[in-house]
Amino acid sequence: MSEVILIVVSVALFGSVHSMLAAYQAKLIARRALGHNLATSIYRLAFNLIAVLSIAPALYWTFALPDRELYRFPEIVNIVAVSVQAIAGLGVVYSIYQLDFFFFSGLRQLIGVNRFALESTSTAHLVTNGLHRYVRHPLYATSLIFLYLTSPMTINRLALIASITLYFYIGSIFEERKLVREFGEAYRQYQIQVPRLIPRLRQHL
Repeated sequence: MSEVILIVVSVALFGSVHSMLAAYQAKLIARRALGHNLATSIYRLAFNLIAVLSIAPALYWTFALPDRELYRFPEIVNIVAVSVQAIAGLGVVYSIYQLDFFFFSGLRQLIGVNRFALESTSTAHLVTNGLHRYVRHPLYATSLIFLYLTSPMTINRLALIASITLYFYIGSIFEERKLVREFGEAYRQYQIQVPRLIPRLRQHL
């Protein structure tokens, strides 16, 4: 039980740091300290690097702490699961591509090809096509599909995945508030038409 608590707390700390740095107040502090141009150029890249560093402890504890297997898929089921994981992995890559990888990573702002508002979220423009036609957060949805098809599943891995799921859901709420401020009525209409994480299969069929 102590292993699970440590993993959950680690993910919670990651989520807190990630959400705090994504907030407008943190960006405002960066702009006051660094100036508008420098803050705009480096903030997104620094944000991503800090995210990687802050999730690292949770990943480390997941594999380093004592663990117990809960289940594993039979061979034929595992082949199907790995195939779906591969598709989900492509979905993750495509989702980032749709958001503009260079903007999402912070490289576009760093090299100064274009200047963007420091308050911008993970995308420079509202994306509603491709996978975004089915869910508002395809990056989260495809990542969760990949994670939940992990085999063998252990207690530590399940604790990590469940914690990330909760963070994705809570994080999407705060992210959408910023998207509404950024894109206004266009995003409100998008929210009405497209579900958050689980596609409405009947609608698309």
